[in-house]
Amino acid sequence: MTYAGLKSFIYAGFSKDDPRVVAAMKWISQHYSFDENPGLGKQGLFYYYHVVAKTLSVLGVEKLKTADGELRDWRKDLATTLEDQQREDGSWVNEADRWYESDPVLVTSYALLALVYCEPLPATGSQK
Repeated sequence: MTYAGLKSFIYAGFSKDDPRVVAAMKWISQHYSFDENPGLGKQGLFYYYHVVAKTLSVLGVEKLKTADGELRDWRKDLATTLEDQQREDGSWVNEADRWYESDPVLVTSYALLALVYCEPLPATGSQK
């Protein structure tokens, strides 16, 4: 929910220097993972993927510095994670059934929404 709260701060016009935004980004850096939904394991994992991708995209984050100081390309990490979890029929499903994430229609929707945000941001400026 840190990601959802952070996204709300940005939409509300908070600056990236606001202490609440800084605190949320610190938590995100300390808990960066696509192996699990931090604190919940596999529960709500695909909704988490979608909210992570949307939030980091809204913030314009290209690389995320993790707690160990490593710069991570979150788009690449997430796209790779989703690619690895895609089923043969093209769908995704979460074996953790909480919040209906065993429903391939719902989970595939979350996965596809997350993948949309994995596209690099368009370059700014004029192109000829």
